Amino acid sequence: MTARPRLSPTMDRFLGGQFLGPFLVCLAAFTAAYLIGDVFDRFNDLIHYGGFGLLGLEYFLLKIPLIVSQLLPVACLAGVLLGFALLNRSGEVLACQQLGISRLEMAIPVLIVASAISLANFALSETIVPLSTRQARYMYEVDLKKRQVRGVFFAQRTWVRVRNGFLSADHYDAPTATLHGVTLYVLDPDFGLRAILHANSARWNGKSWVPDNPTVYKLAANGDVSIGDTQMIFGQSVKPADLNLVLLDPEEFSLWELDRYIANLRDKGLDPGGYVVERDLKYATPLSCLIMVALGMALSLDPMPRNLSLGRSFGLAIAIGFGYWLSLGLTSSLGESGIIAPWIAAWTPNAIFATLAFAIFLFGEER
Repeated sequence: MTARPRLSPTMDRFLGGQFLGPFLVCLAAFTAAYLIGDVFDRFNDLIHYGGFGLLGLEYFLLKIPLIVSQLLPVACLAGVLLGFALLNRSGEVLACQQLGISRLEMAIPVLIVASAISLANFALSETIVPLSTRQARYMYEVDLKKRQVRGVFFAQRTWVRVRNGFLSADHYDAPTATLHGVTLYVLDPDFGLRAILHANSARWNGKSWVPDNPTVYKLAANGDVSIGDTQMIFGQSVKPADLNLVLLDPEEFSLWELDRYIANLRDKGLDPGGYVVERDLKYATPLSCLIMVALGMALSLDPMPRNLSLGRSFGLAIAIGFGYWLSLGLTSSLGESGIIAPWIAAWTPNAIFATLAFAIFLFGEER
């Protein structure tokens, strides 16, 4: 009785390479398409501020790590569908199955490569992406658009220089234009502390900041402290646009920085909101590379879609990728609004597509 054929290391490398080649081509194509779209989206600013030069080129180069990190799952799916479409067209997949090589044995080398891509995506999002994204935004807002940085962001507080002193806040909620935990330090012409205003929150009304139940303490030259007028000017020289420049997006945090920032907001009794969802997404998104490859392998090795052409395989990859990002956007919005738990919002798309991949593979035929 002859033993059933087993995959050799050469066959493992062949199947892994059959996925890796189309994957790299798709990743490059998607990245180029994304950059072209971003150029057209910012075309007016680039023309107005003279961004079609070395400064603009450096800005778009700095955005590439974030773009690659976001596009890796779709590129993985497209790479496996296109690579195995070529094998199916030449009949090599069917030949392997006729020799008794199972679909699982053919899938394992590709899944190992996909696991390495998932780990690389996680490392990329934790090291290069935060630094390059921060630098890209600074370059676009300050170097290109010549805006003045009026504040400094720390994980604990935000400090902003205003006309008559300094404004400090625990947290700035950009969607509602609201500052939380606000303290205004008013200085005299000799830079001595003249008054302190504190409010639990302050909301921008279109012209100025309106504090909620403010308390004002006036400091006299002899050191006496008295309660002052609550109608004191409250930092009209700083606008939400200035704070948006200081406020960091979740992509600009590493995981440990985001954990520390969320813990700090909770310690102060503030709602971290969408930051918790974004933290869970930092775990879920890299794993989606492996899930997309598993789904692509299940489709490629199933008899029903095996005869898809290269064009149809590419179209299928785009459709599935669009469905994934649509479901991710929907669940993220629900998580940020507090309708569902943050971890459910981040992991539900992965669970849906992993279940779909497992179901297709489980009920498919070997030959």
